[in-house]
Amino acid sequence: MSEAKPQDGSTVKGYRTLSEQDIADMNSLKALSRQFVSHLERLRSDGADPRWLAIAKTDMQTACMAACRAVAQPDGDC
Repeated sequence: MSEAKPQDGSTVKGYRTLSEQDIADMNSLKALSRQFVSHLERLRSDGADPRWLAIAKTDMQTACMAACRAVAQPDGDC
């Protein structure tokens, strides 16, 4: 698994320096997302409708991305 390193803004334009709490919050959000997606995979193996599971996974990924952006607060044009 790759691990993003906090940026100081000098290499990636539009991002601020993340605090330790920001990093912890984003890691927590990502852990929750992974747990949810893992549960979806279990449901798939139990015979749940794969089309709806795919939608649920996509929506979870979108929710996680939006929540991480809320914490990271990148520039509006990023």
